[in-house]
Amino acid sequence: MDTENFDNLLELKNNELMKIYENKINKNKKMINNQCDIDYNSKQLYNKINAGFEQKFKLSKAYQRMLEIEYNKTSI
Repeated sequence: MDTENFDNLLELKNNELMKIYENKINKNKKMINNQCDIDYNSKQLYNKINAGFEQKFKLSKAYQRMLEIEYNKTSI
């Protein structure tokens, strides 16, 4: 294989990797800056997801320990 073919293949692979990287970065953007851009059903879904996370957090041992520490600080 001569160096010209190798350079072409290397450049094609680099371009392919950059496209994959850019697609992955674009897919990981989850937040929308403008709240007006979100439709009603998506807002409802976000609210349900956040409520689920909050409920799991409040049932966790870490949250219970945090409340206990705060209670002990305020009662002293």
